[in-house]
Amino acid sequence: MILYPFKTQFLKTSLNRQQVSQNLIKETFLSDADFKKSDDQQISFFGEVSDQDFTLETITQNKPLVNFCNGEIRGSDNEIYILLQFGAWQHRRIFLLFALLILACFSFLANHLILYKAFYPQTMAAWLLLITFIALSATLIAKAKKFRQNTTPTINHFCKLWQAQAISKDKVPLIFQ
Repeated sequence: MILYPFKTQFLKTSLNRQQVSQNLIKETFLSDADFKKSDDQQISFFGEVSDQDFTLETITQNKPLVNFCNGEIRGSDNEIYILLQFGAWQHRRIFLLFALLILACFSFLANHLILYKAFYPQTMAAWLLLITFIALSATLIAKAKKFRQNTTPTINHFCKLWQAQAISKDKVPLIFQ
């Protein structure tokens, strides 16, 4: 779906779990650590990182990265598979809320237009519905467009960070899916 601002991607790397998490920690501002930023340190994310999984929010403005990323580090020894889940919003329920509000505005507006047999809204409430519908739709379209533009650079960023390659789900062993 074009307007669905979420994507799942698998990466394969020859690094071990500790190396993967350490490389990610170098670019992440951890809320529970005694973090001291140096001038040469490039911080791109805010979140939580462990040897098992991570939850990140992009805080950099100078790199085209998606807003949110959750991931799981799967595999053993030096055959690590990383499941990345990208999103324009942190939770899918926010997208669902937007979609339901747009659908509700559209249905009430359509009902109004049919009732008044008109091509444009006839009451102030109907105009408010139209403005809300346009604003919500524009926000959803803008978020989805920016997400689509930033997905490939984000995958490339993580591939470079972990010396990994993007692979499809069918190339991942069933035990690590």
